[in-house]
Amino acid sequence: MPRRHALELFLKQVQMFRHLSAAERQRAAAACRERSFDRGEAIFHEGHPSDSVWLVREGRVHLLHYLTGGRVQTTCVMAPGESFCCLPALDRGSYPATAVAATPAKVIQLPTSVFHELMQGSPAMAQETLCTFCTRLRQVEAKGCLAHDPVDRRIAQALLTLQKKFGETIPMTRQEIADLVGTTVETAIRTISRFQKEGRVRSTRGKLALLQPDALKQLLS
Repeated sequence: MPRRHALELFLKQVQMFRHLSAAERQRAAAACRERSFDRGEAIFHEGHPSDSVWLVREGRVHLLHYLTGGRVQTTCVMAPGESFCCLPALDRGSYPATAVAATPAKVIQLPTSVFHELMQGSPAMAQETLCTFCTRLRQVEAKGCLAHDPVDRRIAQALLTLQKKFGETIPMTRQEIADLVGTTVETAIRTISRFQKEGRVRSTRGKLALLQPDALKQLLS
C-alpha cells in the first residue's frame, strides 16, 4: 500500500480527523511526516517551541515532567491512534511536557500551520478537537484531585483509565505505573500484589490484566 494512502487510512481512524473530507485527508497526509523512535528516545522536550501536532501510530508514548532530585512524573500515556501535546497547536505556545517513546514507536508529525488550516476549513473537526482537549483536561483535573489520596485509590484510577486505552490487558510495568501515580516502585509493587491476592488483577512480566474492574471502581466510591 502506498505510504500516503496508508496515512490517509490512519488519519480516518483518528477521532479528530474523522470528519474531514477525502480531499482534506489527502492534503493532511501529504503534509505528514512519519518518524520512528527507539525506546527511551525523546520526541520533543518540555519548554521547546511547538511546531507540530503529533499522533501515535505504533507503540506507546509517555509525557513526562522532570522534577527536582532526578524524579520523573508521567503525566499521560498515549496509545496508538491518539494525539499528544496538541494544546500548543491552539495557542502556538511551547510544549508543556517532554514526550518520550516508552516502547519502540512510530509517530506522525503534522505541521501546526496545516492543522490550523484544516480546523478553519472544517467546523466539525474544530468541534471534535475541542471535545478531545476537554476530555484530556478533565482527566488531568481528576488526577489532580486524587493527588493526595491513598496510593491504592490512585493506582486503581490509573488502571481504569489505562483500560480505556488498551483494553483488559495493560502493557505497562509496575515502575511505569509508579511513575504515573507519583509513588515509589516498591509501593506500587506492594499495592498491585495486594490487588492480585484479592483477585482484582493478574500481574505478569510487563503486563497487568484487569480481572475485576468493578472491584477497582469500588475503591473510588
